[in-house]
Amino acid sequence: MSEQKKNSRLLRDLIRIGVFSALLIVVEFIIACTIGYIPFLMLTAMPCILGCVSGIIYVVMLSKLTMRGGIFIGSLLFGLCMINMAPYGFMFFTSLAGGILGELAYYLVGKNSFQGQVAGICMISLTGAVGQFAPFIFMQDAYLALYANNASGTLPIVEYSIKHVTIPFALIVTVFYIGFTILGCFWGRK
Repeated sequence: MSEQKKNSRLLRDLIRIGVFSALLIVVEFIIACTIGYIPFLMLTAMPCILGCVSGIIYVVMLSKLTMRGGIFIGSLLFGLCMINMAPYGFMFFTSLAGGILGELAYYLVGKNSFQGQVAGICMISLTGAVGQFAPFIFMQDAYLALYANNASGTLPIVEYSIKHVTIPFALIVTVFYIGFTILGCFWGRK
């Protein structure tokens, strides 16, 4: 294959990753903005809906790529958008870890298999759940300080979340998050 064809294929894949990542970011922000101000739904229903949406978009994206790194680059772009949502950029780092673990799972289970896609995408959901719930459990003071002077009205939501998120709660919702991600993967495959 000529160098020009390789470069053309690489450029097309990078554009696809950018388009699908932008689609994922926009859809997830719309969902978060509609459900995010109802604390109980934000903590329970939103991860399940986001998992399903992520599964659909990532499966379609991965089926169109010829290069490695789609999961990592997509997670990196999403993480950059989430960098200020939790203390110390925690959601960025968990998203970055999800991209790395997702790529590893994708290639270890099988790059050309649906099972590999599902394994990689589930790693993103797993680290996404950690990024969402761990700050409410382990970084409570920093979370309150982050939103104390924020005029967006999110402080009561943070206070509610800190009060209600426990480790057992987070584990149960994470199981559902991953389950809905798998459902989204099957839906995206159709």
